[in-house]
Amino acid sequence: MPKPQRQNRKSFVRVDVPPTERVISILIVCCLAIIAVAIAVKGRHFDPNRYALRIEALNGTASAMEGKAGTLRGETDGRAEDAEARHAAVPVSAEGHGGEAQTAVVPKGEAMEIKLPGLAPMGQTEFYSADTLFEKIDGRAPAYVGFNFQQLRSRSFSVIGLEGSFVDVFEFRMDTPINAFGIFALERDPKGRLLTYVSDGYAGELGYYFRQGAYYIQILASDQKPRTTELAAAVAENRAKSIPVDDAGLDGRRRLPNLGLIPESVTFIQDNAQGQAFMKNVFQASYNFDGANVPFFVMVATPEAAAEGWKSYRAFSSRFGKTSDVPGISGAQIFEAESFGAWKVIYQRQGELGGAYDAEDRAKARQFVEKYLRGEIQ
Repeated sequence: MPKPQRQNRKSFVRVDVPPTERVISILIVCCLAIIAVAIAVKGRHFDPNRYALRIEALNGTASAMEGKAGTLRGETDGRAEDAEARHAAVPVSAEGHGGEAQTAVVPKGEAMEIKLPGLAPMGQTEFYSADTLFEKIDGRAPAYVGFNFQQLRSRSFSVIGLEGSFVDVFEFRMDTPINAFGIFALERDPKGRLLTYVSDGYAGELGYYFRQGAYYIQILASDQKPRTTELAAAVAENRAKSIPVDDAGLDGRRRLPNLGLIPESVTFIQDNAQGQAFMKNVFQASYNFDGANVPFFVMVATPEAAAEGWKSYRAFSSRFGKTSDVPGISGAQIFEAESFGAWKVIYQRQGELGGAYDAEDRAKARQFVEKYLRGEIQ
């Protein structure tokens, strides 16, 4: 018995639309048109009452506050300048009696006063904490917080006699000088001109940038008019003199030699430098040495930590290439290693771990390290 042929559904074509479906389709299109017109008309008329604040809704929060925050409000009610202090105060967690968390208030600091002929303040001093920094430098704030940012104090000053010209001053306070150097090095412009009156600083096209103590300072001019740039330079020197010199924790930076140093290459790495967990607070830079580029680093630690770090680095290098010991110089232990076509010459002595890394020229890298250990490169 022959099998029945299966109907080919693709051959079916619907050519007749019932009147009911036609009417429903027309009604749907008309409704859409009416809705579109209503939205367009409504959008042209703003109703201020729609988003108005209902004051009565806040009555439940108007009761007297208790604790330190309440004390702050009671002391500052009725004074406009203290209202600004309340806005700038930064709440922090503190351990109270009995182990309970309480709220303490960190004072915002003093107003920035710069008294130089030709400058006039344009407004009040602004203060930002780690929680509000994004309001001032949105997009860059996480990098600052990563270096233990504490507070930003900023103010703008107009140039008297030049309409529209001004100088912005930013004082980023970190927790330590070493972290201030870290963010300074991270944002450094390789084309900047070195400043002579600070340890770490340079001048850019429209501003001055330097690290002084635990502060990273930025002085920005609104334009390149001679009077504006002259005053920006004066402000930079003024701020450098007003902030005490403090290089605590920067021993490694000071041990980087100056001969052949490429200034814009100086960097600071807090953790896991060169992929090594034991390498913390490391200073690195590149050098022009006898026609070759030699990357070099220094880490200052306890003698025990430096010795253990050297052993760990040697073991790591042995797993990924060829490693051999080099005769010691000036009390230093040295090894050299080759991996993936690049060379390392690593030393340790008296709480200092350092050396050349990722160098293309083995002989130049070794000569550089040996001259450094002998004191011939400073």
